[in-house]
Amino acid sequence: MEILIVEDEKHLNDLLHDYVKDAYPNALIDQVYDGLTALSKVNTKKYDLILLDVMLPHLGGFEVCKKIRESSNVPIMMLSALNDEENQLKGYNLGIDDYVTKPYSPKIVIKKIAAVLARYENTTPEEMMRYGIIDYNFTKYKMMVDKEPIELNKKEWELITLFMHNIGRVYTREDLLNLIWGFDYYGYERTVDTHIKRLRQKLGKASDYVKTVYKSGYKFEK
Repeated sequence: MEILIVEDEKHLNDLLHDYVKDAYPNALIDQVYDGLTALSKVNTKKYDLILLDVMLPHLGGFEVCKKIRESSNVPIMMLSALNDEENQLKGYNLGIDDYVTKPYSPKIVIKKIAAVLARYENTTPEEMMRYGIIDYNFTKYKMMVDKEPIELNKKEWELITLFMHNIGRVYTREDLLNLIWGFDYYGYERTVDTHIKRLRQKLGKASDYVKTVYKSGYKFEK
């Protein structure tokens, strides 16, 4: 197993290294301290996990993540002092697997690493992940429901990506308008209902995974 730690504060980088090495003695761990070097590493080596800080020299963590997701489905955990909801959602919308806020417990980080790696152990040969009867690969925009491929448009992909990175979380219609259509979108909440209806239709046998929460909004859960 090969792991990349991207953290500009050397003492935190070394601390993570030591904890990860204790938990996974056979792991090969690379340590880098800025975003550009991280991208260079990812372009030359296949990693099993990336621990990625957000505030980095030369190129920030969000930009690094976006670049990685253009060509790789490698598990990414973000570690950041930016603990507000907007930044966490930004990370999940870029396709990260977990977001850990600083200050953090290294022991908790190790538990979260184990959980992320366990999810990826269940991938299919085509790098598809599974949730219930849904097989998916967000990087390649592939999704199957009960082994049947489905086609989603851009907004439907954005909705399902947000939902599946935040299983069980309730989103109001206003939340979804802001997150998917943008804060400057002057549409109506009915727009959300229409897209949810179409998404459910396309999900077929998994349509009931998109649940209506009375007087609140929607959540995704099998």
